[in-house]
Amino acid sequence: MGSPWSELLANLAVVAMFVSVWIHTHVWLDRWPAAAKAAAFGVLMGAGAIVLMLTPMQLQPGVLADLRATMIAVAGFFGGPVAGIVAGVMAGAFRTFEGGIGAFAGAVGIAAAMLVGVAANLALKGRRPTVVDIMLLGAAAAAASLLGLSILPREVLQRILPDVALPSSLLIFVSVVLSGLTLYQERRRLEALQSRRIYKAVVETLPDCLNVKDLDGRFIAANPATAQLMHAADAKALIGKTDFDFFPHETAKGFREDELAVLASGASSTIEQHLHHEDGTDGWLATLKAPFRDRTGAVVGLITHNRDITARKQLETELAESQARLGDALTHMADGLVMFDLDGKMVLCNARYRAMFPKTADIRVPGADYRDILRASAARGEGITPQDAVEEWIAEIMASQKLVSHRQVRLADGRWLDVRTRPTGDGGSLSMFSDITEAKQVEAELMAANEKLNLLAHRDGLTELLTRRAFDEALAREFARASRNAMPLSLLIIDVDWFKRFNDHYGHPAGDECLRVVSRCIEAAARRPADSAARYGGEEFGLILPETDAHGAFVIAENLRSKVRDLAIGHAGSEKGIVTVSIGVSTFEAAAAIEIADLLSRADEALYGAKAAGRDRVHGWRPHLSGQRSTGSRRKT
Repeated sequence: MGSPWSELLANLAVVAMFVSVWIHTHVWLDRWPAAAKAAAFGVLMGAGAIVLMLTPMQLQPGVLADLRATMIAVAGFFGGPVAGIVAGVMAGAFRTFEGGIGAFAGAVGIAAAMLVGVAANLALKGRRPTVVDIMLLGAAAAAASLLGLSILPREVLQRILPDVALPSSLLIFVSVVLSGLTLYQERRRLEALQSRRIYKAVVETLPDCLNVKDLDGRFIAANPATAQLMHAADAKALIGKTDFDFFPHETAKGFREDELAVLASGASSTIEQHLHHEDGTDGWLATLKAPFRDRTGAVVGLITHNRDITARKQLETELAESQARLGDALTHMADGLVMFDLDGKMVLCNARYRAMFPKTADIRVPGADYRDILRASAARGEGITPQDAVEEWIAEIMASQKLVSHRQVRLADGRWLDVRTRPTGDGGSLSMFSDITEAKQVEAELMAANEKLNLLAHRDGLTELLTRRAFDEALAREFARASRNAMPLSLLIIDVDWFKRFNDHYGHPAGDECLRVVSRCIEAAARRPADSAARYGGEEFGLILPETDAHGAFVIAENLRSKVRDLAIGHAGSEKGIVTVSIGVSTFEAAAAIEIADLLSRADEALYGAKAAGRDRVHGWRPHLSGQRSTGSRRKT
């Protein structure tokens, strides 16, 4: 038996060979399923273990020493359970086939190495192995090989163990570590290669421009988007060139100044750059410039990322113009406009809105709470608000903001505002305030004119007493009220005695003046608000006395007759020598079953009786008058 060191060292060459074969051939298997690739790795490592067992150090007949544990442990650790089991089964089958006194011990060592590799792989839980993990694997594989040797018969073990234990376990440890590190580096190389491929694919498909320049501004790397931006044939056409080769001098000069500023500061910077091409087209870029450093940290270039924001700039310009137009429109609106959000906070308002409320204009600004504005308005006496129920008033207005509403508000200074409110889609509200003070004044003037017209339509032009039509309406109204409330109602019909003779003697102007003077006496008799005096026709007048019984009516009638006499208006055509009146009185009592026509006819019959009795007197209606009136004729004088 030769030196264990020299013979086992020869096995290292075999291990290295098979690891190298895998490194140079596994890329052909990248398209295989993961399980198939793991099985292939296990087959290769199992074949390596068999080759090692074909060139072992023979300790004695049937007892072999080699580095098979390295191949099996590495297969299980880097290839997973599939590779470890495939390699272990192949090696175990071959060792059993070889037979000899050490066959069982060899199989045990192989199984132990397989379990070590698979268990170590599972312990990683999918993470990358580290150098420490590989060294622990080497130690475990060496221990597994010793476990196999420990199964040998005692007399054999005592004879070979002192010479083989240290070289075998140490070289297995070393071979596992070297193989593991080699595969580890290969995996890292593949991952780096994959990362570079991914990075290249990302950079080339990136819609934004990405490039790297040296300290002199020359391109050393660029993606296709950069070439497209600079109107170059392709990215390779940019290499070694500067911005001055593609842009007008002023544009390129501005870009270079930005680059020098970043290089001088040593810090990244994001800026917006105006782009101008030789063909006259313009654009805008959002540019990130960052220093490019070597491994020592020294700045050796500049990384630039450009994003074309021309469309965004155009939209911003259009938005700014739209906002300017909107601002002009809001500023010059004749109406006030205000918008509140869901919580009652003011979003915007125009100057006209604030001008409508001079006492609270200082707090009617965006961000203010509408409730605070209303409280200030009430406290400063700006509006007509219920001072003992301000909060209820505020709550009512806030509730109206959620609904489509239209209201008119009167301010303390006499102005009127028309308020139209509409809810907005986000839960807020939009209100338009229009000053309708002038319209309200016109409305008031129109109402006054209508009332005057109404007065003219219901007043006699000569005496200013009610007309016959207004008298009939008032009598119907008071008669219905008296019937409903079971109250008395009296009616006086007054006639100026011998008025035709007065007109014929003194003339119509004097007759008109006489009627006006007499009407003033009649108007004075109608002293209560519900009393109504009217010119019934020609020289005849009517006086409605609600809630007045027959006795009261007679008293009023007598007073009126006396007042006319006291005027002492000369009347040459009357035997009395002065102007006098005759008065007929009729009264509706609650128990009487009569109509308005009956009340009128009775007053008329009573007047006829007063005239027949000599004039200048008051007569009430009596039943016997009806017969007399029906057989005679009333003479108008």
